[in-house]
Amino acid sequence: MSALRDAKVLVVDEIAKNLNESKALYVAAYKTLDVAALQVIRRELAKHGVLLKVYKNRLVKQALKSNDNQSLNDFLVGQNIFVFAKEDDLSSLKALVKFQKDFPALELVAGIYENKVVDAKTLLEISKLPSYEESLMILGNSLLAPIRNLAIGLNELVKQGKVSE
Repeated sequence: MSALRDAKVLVVDEIAKNLNESKALYVAAYKTLDVAALQVIRRELAKHGVLLKVYKNRLVKQALKSNDNQSLNDFLVGQNIFVFAKEDDLSSLKALVKFQKDFPALELVAGIYENKVVDAKTLLEISKLPSYEESLMILGNSLLAPIRNLAIGLNELVKQGKVSE
């Protein structure tokens, strides 16, 4: 085989490895995004344990053959960046959506979330969900609300002199 073909095989293996190690994959179009903005996005996403790469769509399609997610192939058109969420899939998606607001040239295309291929509209809906920590805070507040209301009510009764301490 030629050296170029060997290099492409190594890239396909790298993509397949990143897919297997990731909790989620997000694909975004970046057609008019400049390199400086892409570097800012890459650095910020790295703080969330996210790997941002630019690959040729054809090589990603080759890597997807081994992962049974070939329905993502329909979305792989044009210039795309591939965001591999290695640690927390939801916070990385929220960060990517935030960057989409800051850089209008960045446009979500599709992704693999919980081993299912989803489109951009679904990804935007998922990004609005509360994170695990936010869900725990909501649960904690809802469990404490009756006790808090009881304490406030008893305190008011004591202030009015209807009940003694």
